[in-house]
Amino acid sequence: MSFHVPEKHVSLFSEVQQRFRMLLKKRIVTGIDEETLDCWLANFRTDEERYFAACVLGRLIFRSKSMIDSSIDQLLNCMLPTYLRRKGLYQYDDIEGFLNSIQQDNPAHFLRFVGVDGSKQNDTGKSGVVVIRNYKRRARIPKSITTRPDALDQLPAHVRCVVFLDDMLGTGKQFETFAKTYALADKSDIHIVYCPLVAFQSGLNKLKESCPWLTVLPIETLDERHQFFCESTQTTGLWAVDEVNTVDDAREFYDRLATKRGIPKATRHGLDLLLGFEDSTPNNSLSFLWASSDDWVNLLTR
Repeated sequence: MSFHVPEKHVSLFSEVQQRFRMLLKKRIVTGIDEETLDCWLANFRTDEERYFAACVLGRLIFRSKSMIDSSIDQLLNCMLPTYLRRKGLYQYDDIEGFLNSIQQDNPAHFLRFVGVDGSKQNDTGKSGVVVIRNYKRRARIPKSITTRPDALDQLPAHVRCVVFLDDMLGTGKQFETFAKTYALADKSDIHIVYCPLVAFQSGLNKLKESCPWLTVLPIETLDERHQFFCESTQTTGLWAVDEVNTVDDAREFYDRLATKRGIPKATRHGLDLLLGFEDSTPNNSLSFLWASSDDWVNLLTR
């Protein structure tokens, strides 16, 4: 049987959109308004398409600005200080002392924060730039202890640790290329830490193997269970989302609809995730969320 709406889920579209509208009204999901939601839902025109939309929307992993702020707090209050203590770099009596130090306009600080991309000073549209902007806003980090990737060779000798900030570690290939471009493996005299807001487990495994000199501190980790076309653990071949349709049928339905509406079926680093941030959506997520065309309206900002 081809992709279809299971009898037990005939009301799913109505139920999911009502729940999502409630999240919007309560400001749990921010950065999306009801008009944007309506336009995105209008992309789906048949019963099967609307059911598919409900499956997507119901499994969306969305991180609002307040959630991102909580992740930043987790890194700066807990994870990074723990790492620095372990490396003998933490010379503060308490967390407040450390936080105060990274808020001071002090070029002599031993830390530098770097966005993973956006190497040019006027490059404002890249995810790494967006993330480091969020850190500056939330933690009041001054420009003096940030730097651009193309300036790493000019770091003063007193800098002992460089913290790379990013929204998403997906396949690991992008950071691997980034590390080669800026010869990070050659900087053996500096502690190098990569801190994505979210990491995918296979990407973590890849970097552990290809970049053994690198410490990765993800704030949140996803794995294959979070992939939209994940197979059921109970019945081989069935789609884990509804345990009725097959993975192949669900994938074929998605591919066919994407082609019909002029949006990409996949991206180079696609992982079939449904992850979105208020300011940006990683290209590891399904294009149904962020793509646009003459016949498709996006829900999230890419």
